[in-house]
Amino acid sequence: MPPLRSLLPRRSSQAIFFLVLLLTTGAFTLPALADYRDSGGGYCCPNYHQAIRPGDEIYLVSTRCLPGGCGYQLPVEQMSVMRYDGEAGWLQSSIEEATADAPVDCTSIFVHGNWMDRGWAKRRGWAMYHEVTRDWTPDRHIRYIIWSWPTTPNSKSLASIRRNNARADAEAYYLGWFLSQLPAEEKVSLSAFSLGASVVTGALRLQAGGVVVGRSLEEVAPRNCRVVFFAGATPTGSFSPYCYGGDAMSRVERFVNYYNSSDPALKRFWMLEGRGVKAMGYTGAGGLSSEGWAKTTQYNVSCIMGREHDWNLYACNRCIMDQSREVLRFEEILMPATEPVVTEPVAEEADPANAEVAKSDADVNDESPEESKSDDEATNVELAPAKGSAEATQA
Repeated sequence: MPPLRSLLPRRSSQAIFFLVLLLTTGAFTLPALADYRDSGGGYCCPNYHQAIRPGDEIYLVSTRCLPGGCGYQLPVEQMSVMRYDGEAGWLQSSIEEATADAPVDCTSIFVHGNWMDRGWAKRRGWAMYHEVTRDWTPDRHIRYIIWSWPTTPNSKSLASIRRNNARADAEAYYLGWFLSQLPAEEKVSLSAFSLGASVVTGALRLQAGGVVVGRSLEEVAPRNCRVVFFAGATPTGSFSPYCYGGDAMSRVERFVNYYNSSDPALKRFWMLEGRGVKAMGYTGAGGLSSEGWAKTTQYNVSCIMGREHDWNLYACNRCIMDQSREVLRFEEILMPATEPVVTEPVAEEADPANAEVAKSDADVNDESPEESKSDDEATNVELAPAKGSAEATQA
């Protein structure tokens, strides 16, 4: 039998190569120079420093040693939990301590994306914590959860991406169950990058009484969460009440989606979910009910991000983070948008055997320096809601 490589069309092989390359770059690339903000004294972005604000609580919840797959009974009680102490560092904790009543204003959970090992999951979690709590008054406190799940890469690149994508369904059950353990009156927000968005949408579907790969929750929390996605690698209809066996949007109070119609990695999302399936982080959310649209604000940030799938670019953009923290901290309203985002229309995905795939791959290679914005330019671009979002409709 000929090797698998010889059975793939050359153009499909090229597309797979670029998908793997782009996801890898987005996972591990660091900015060449530190970006200091206009805050008192300034600080580096992304800020990986392990420093907790007085009165805050930070937990690391890990499912890396727990099984997934559709054939397992998931041992939710065995999740590893650690708590950060400002003097002693990371200490062993428990689910009971992490979900107990606490004198905090809200709980915020961050779910990382693909190809993150334990160390990088912590770093990304710390960076997001510093962004969420930036410029918050000392009398406001947060319970912050870093959700660490098994997405460590291995040598078989595309196979590991597909395996992690499948694992997101099991991970949704772990997260959904964890949400049920939090105090019923607690304000909860969730943020996620890339594949982490698939975990969040699945968890909220379970919280809404739905089913994910045959699993459902016995108990759900009577609360609606605030949600922010950055380049979400989850199907565009994940929040639709007409798809996927559950209305996840019914468990959402406010949803902000930053998508990039120029993202070359998410353009090839069909390689994970099948032909015709588009990523929410590439085309925006779709198929929502009228109630769902009223809760949703979407921004096409392609003019800022360009052809990049890089969490650092989102985390270090002032406008994006200023708006995101308002949602995640349960502030009143989003920042007013003054300048519309100019974007190109999203083209239909080509058949993998079509010559257009080769052309799109060539476009990724041939990008000129003039086509990408500098960090300073990108940082100062004002955002306006994309067409179809709640704010755009009201405007």
